[in-house]
Amino acid sequence: MNRLAIVILALFTLSACNDDGPTVSSQTTPDGTAYRLITLPGHEYVSIQIAWASDWAYRPDTHKAAAVVGTELILAGGAADYPAGEVMERFADLDSEGSIYISANDHVIGELTFAPEHIAETVDIANAHLRAPTLDPVWFDRIVTGTAQNLAEAQSQLAHAGFDALRWAVFGTQPLRNALSLDDPDTFASLTRDDVVVWHQETFTRTPDAITVAGDITATAAGDALDKLLAGLPGAQRQRLGEATPDFRPRRILLHVPTAQVTTLAFVGPLPPTAQGGEMEDVILIQALGGDDQSALFNAVRTELRASYGFGAGTGNYSRAHRILFMTGEVETTRLAAAESVVRNAYAAFLTDGPHGALEDWKKPLQAHFAEMPEYVVDQARSELQAALDGFAPGTSLGLAEVVQAVTRDSLLARLRDAFPAPDSLIVVATSADADALPGACVITTPPAAADCP
Repeated sequence: MNRLAIVILALFTLSACNDDGPTVSSQTTPDGTAYRLITLPGHEYVSIQIAWASDWAYRPDTHKAAAVVGTELILAGGAADYPAGEVMERFADLDSEGSIYISANDHVIGELTFAPEHIAETVDIANAHLRAPTLDPVWFDRIVTGTAQNLAEAQSQLAHAGFDALRWAVFGTQPLRNALSLDDPDTFASLTRDDVVVWHQETFTRTPDAITVAGDITATAAGDALDKLLAGLPGAQRQRLGEATPDFRPRRILLHVPTAQVTTLAFVGPLPPTAQGGEMEDVILIQALGGDDQSALFNAVRTELRASYGFGAGTGNYSRAHRILFMTGEVETTRLAAAESVVRNAYAAFLTDGPHGALEDWKKPLQAHFAEMPEYVVDQARSELQAALDGFAPGTSLGLAEVVQAVTRDSLLARLRDAFPAPDSLIVVATSADADALPGACVITTPPAAADCP
């Protein structure tokens, strides 16, 4: 059993016995649906979070935009007795909120938050839209148009083009790439309402992967609400068929954009999925590496290049299984090669030395955030849902402040050594108006060409 699991097990035991604060329990509804209940005494709202598994992004036979449009259209497009476009206004009248979104391309998540006195009507509205949405054609057209316009605006940004090229380098023509980028020319032009109908029918069932309920609510009330929320949905999920195989071979790529007004530089490499543990170390390390103007990368670029710009770092998910470290920023075109060297060297030094300064200074903001999380019912429910999807014990989200406290300098250095990509194993993608700005790079003129870079 790893250190995180031991800490969480101890915390679960303590929280389950604490009558004065938040508690967690594993429950089953009268109809047999398992869920996690986080009781938050005195909280004025309840949040239900449900994760349905989906392999839509991985299969060649699915229309990738259907999932993106569908997450908006289900609630906006109406249901029996609920005209299209009016549910959000009714939710606002009830002081309730509802949303559906895609999480790491492996799940579709539904959130429903409400005051306890409005539980019955809120659940009825949500069930009607999950069970038999109208998917109004007018709203379908409106959402498709708006989504396509927003995406086109984003794709016109230089940094966006660079990350599109990275996805081509990592996934090539695999279906997941277009689910991430939605850059196939006919992605929206060929989308039909029937595509959304198919996506809806295969996604929403009575057998989701995980459910959490958080708030001041009894197990009896929560169980009844969940059974009503899922009533009438199909009984079983389809068998998951799709997967993706990333190619993280180190490459140096320059996307030549003659009209570019700035030059961007990005590094990407793989990190282990959060289900394997170590996420608290990662949060601290990423903040110290490139999280603000005190970070290692920011200071290296400012000091060694005497630059007026900064450089940042973060983590992301292509999927739950394929997680990445990225380092990115704008640089002077004439100093692109120098910036690549400075960033790579700074990253190499960070892997050896770890964060500068006192460890407690990095931990305190995280501990404060997690200690306050029970005050925010949606955040608490989301955190517990993600913990459930990662296979961690019930109550994980209640013990995160203590997990942060258990982080040591030795555990940070071990994480850097064992989990972070080596400096020479990163993929580098620059975007620039100067095709010669990165000597030795594979020069391309469109993002898809990155798939052929050696």
